[in-house]
Amino acid sequence: MSRRVVQQRPRALRYLGRTVQRVCTRVETAAETIGPLPPGMRMTGVTAGQFSAVDALEHMVCELGPASVRVSTWTTGIYDVERTRAIRVDGRITDVRFLLDRGTFEKSPQFAGPLIEVLGADAFRCLSVHAKVIIVDGGPGRAAVFRSSMNLNKNLRTEQFDIDVDDEVAAFYTLWFDGLWEESGRSHDNRRIIAAIYDRYRALPAGGVPTDGTGEAAPVRRDPRQRRVRKGDVTMTVADLHSLIGD
Repeated sequence: MSRRVVQQRPRALRYLGRTVQRVCTRVETAAETIGPLPPGMRMTGVTAGQFSAVDALEHMVCELGPASVRVSTWTTGIYDVERTRAIRVDGRITDVRFLLDRGTFEKSPQFAGPLIEVLGADAFRCLSVHAKVIIVDGGPGRAAVFRSSMNLNKNLRTEQFDIDVDDEVAAFYTLWFDGLWEESGRSHDNRRIIAAIYDRYRALPAGGVPTDGTGEAAPVRRDPRQRRVRKGDVTMTVADLHSLIGD
């Protein structure tokens, strides 16, 4: 009686005996900290938050591009996505896709709307995600994965990161990313979600502040159970966002 062997997707990658570069820096840029990205390079490090994940992304595509880019992140900012579009215009990014947390995306149409305007609805999928992963694939020998505590926006707090320039590691995360991308497209009407967010954004008055129907800013009802928002958490206004995009 023959036994049938069922192939399954890998659940983890484990490596032994590989050399890992270790870095700890408070002031160096992403390019200075990470440096060249030869095949097989592996790095782990901590920073003081002086650079963000989008800075690492820019360095990676400069080293490995032209490349396709996949980004999974909990939240992002319009300036960072605008920078990503600029890199794409320069020809270093051939394709870019974002997995963003649906709850965060839907709660703030004043910030989600400009994102959709900048890169188009097809660049985004919304689902429950908190993983911060950047995959840059420039072809065989030029694929890398960046994992970190960083969102794309800069945050002056202690951050950690790991990076592997490894086709197998990149293939593992690509399989994970593409699986979520396809599943989110099947289980949710992604276009409907993004269209609804964009419609809410377009319905906002100038400045992006909801009104009570009289033209006056609607009073904010605060739930005492909600956490207090620290000054460091306050983000930009829609006017600030548009000033970064330009006319």
